[in-house]
Amino acid sequence: MCDSCVVFAPAWNTGTPITIYRDRSFATSKSTPSTVRVVTTPDRTLDLGDVSLAVDDRGAQGGDATPLVLVHGFTGGRVDFADVIDDLATDRRVVAWDHRGHNDSTNTGDPASYTIEQLTDDAWRALETLGIDRFHLLGHSMGGFVVQHMAVEQPERVASLVLMDTSPNPMQIPREWIDRYAELGRTQGMLAVADAMAELTAGYSVAPEADRERIAARNHHKLREMDVEAYVSLSSALGSFEPVIGDVASTPRPTTVVVGELDQPFREPAEAFAAAVPGAELVVIDGAAHCPQEDRPEAWLAAIRAHLVRADAARAG
Repeated sequence: MCDSCVVFAPAWNTGTPITIYRDRSFATSKSTPSTVRVVTTPDRTLDLGDVSLAVDDRGAQGGDATPLVLVHGFTGGRVDFADVIDDLATDRRVVAWDHRGHNDSTNTGDPASYTIEQLTDDAWRALETLGIDRFHLLGHSMGGFVVQHMAVEQPERVASLVLMDTSPNPMQIPREWIDRYAELGRTQGMLAVADAMAELTAGYSVAPEADRERIAARNHHKLREMDVEAYVSLSSALGSFEPVIGDVASTPRPTTVVVGELDQPFREPAEAFAAAVPGAELVVIDGAAHCPQEDRPEAWLAAIRAHLVRADAARAG
């Protein structure tokens, strides 16, 4: 999901009536993604034994500022933050990795290896390898499920939380969407899925005009490189997620809920998050859809910087 991100032009059911929704951040103004060269070379690769994760690792290491960890969503990648990570890394270390089965990380080909719990375990192992103990944590869409698990499993390590265009409840993707693109991916390869999605969503971007072709090319690349088994298994995992928001809310920490104004399936879940977590702030990014960091990067950066200032002040106090 960017989860650009929700690469289904999907119909999400997040506890409210299903809304047919085309993910605008996955689109371009009738341009062809393949006309733009996409460079996604990671800063480093982490060998976790069973998989390798591609990582972008920016900013000063060893300083006083608490690091920021960015966790992408379904069909997304660390490149979802490529246009903003350096802006955030001017005063702290900022890291983002590709989940297994996504973008430049290992494709296992094993359906059983793709669960929210496994992605959470990968995250802990990545942080151990990176030498990061305590951190601010942002989860986007499916990444929001991962960070909720992390906040519950080791709450003392999560200094603050940003829940972005995500939900406290399961996300139901219609079975026909899963089956249609699983069949296409298994018979013709994920390039065929990427091409079909690019055609389906063409012309629906709300990102700045100058950025649309580059974003569309990145999204095409991510889907082309995705493990079809991750696509299928994680689609189902989103629908079977067991809510943990009560446990998340039980640990006091600065929390900001961010959602795009136009991301209608996630507006109500965002409000539910903000209401459930004591002291949480809700920020609606005007004019943005499911990927506000791409659709309205300056407004998104302002929201994340404000969160970090608030979180660092709480730590100092």
